[in-house]
Amino acid sequence: MLRVEGFGPSVAYRIDLLARLLGGYGTIGTLEGDASRRLWREVRDCQPFADGTPAPVWRVSVTPSRGHELVDAYRRAAGANVYYDWQGGLIWMRMEADPEADILRKMIAHFGGGHATLVRAPLAVRAATPVFEPQSPALAALSARLKEQFDPKGILNPGRMAFT
Repeated sequence: MLRVEGFGPSVAYRIDLLARLLGGYGTIGTLEGDASRRLWREVRDCQPFADGTPAPVWRVSVTPSRGHELVDAYRRAAGANVYYDWQGGLIWMRMEADPEADILRKMIAHFGGGHATLVRAPLAVRAATPVFEPQSPALAALSARLKEQFDPKGILNPGRMAFT
């Protein structure tokens, strides 16, 4: 799926050009109005993985040109269903079993950096797995100082947004 936005004449021109360039690869269709908004809302909300299962889901942000390489390498080590957004820079990963945080984060570093956030998993898994990407010591110190300024009593998200 490709999203084309802008001024009417520009959108029409680009859609026509894309249809000509990609026509040899299959049928080209367009969605407009409510149907288009509904589709992109489903992509935004990770609808394919909103299936009621407790399977761990990660939101991974990487350099778009490296996303497919990361997924290929990850799938050689562990199982996951994925779909891409942001031209491959945002990868939604539903793990087949464990969240595999260590494997995933090592691969993110290997493929140029980025970050992963565990957005869904059973409570016991979330308690045992770092949900957010670990920060460098300098950034963690800055974050801790900011958190102290904005939340001196430690009432916002206690135990989850701790910085060391």
